[in-house]
Amino acid sequence: MPPTIMIVEDESATRRLYRFLLQNSGYNVIEAEDGIDALEKLAVQECDVIITDMNMPRMGGIELVRTLRQNHSQVYVIMVTAYGAPDTEKTALRIGVNEYLTKPFDFDELERRVQNYFSRRKQDGS
Repeated sequence: MPPTIMIVEDESATRRLYRFLLQNSGYNVIEAEDGIDALEKLAVQECDVIITDMNMPRMGGIELVRTLRQNHSQVYVIMVTAYGAPDTEKTALRIGVNEYLTKPFDFDELERRVQNYFSRRKQDGS
């Protein structure tokens, strides 16, 4: 079964674009519109990677990652944001975000980071 990636993004057009591009790369993709939706979906289906926006209604990316690290510590998290600042990035990395991207970014860069993660995991035997 292909690896599963969850896209957590409040903008539906962006979420659908990520889903389309990642599915075309062979991944199983789950969509969530915010952190609360993501946690509800994780309760019934595990995933390997979460790509989350930082600023979302109800529950944003920082709060989502804090909760993930308590209950889903092994999931790999890539945070994307249009509001990048050095302090924000430091906070994100300190709470357990594995990678951080500032919008706009080239989708190839996101895909490369996902592929690199799965390559490292395969080498480690995980």
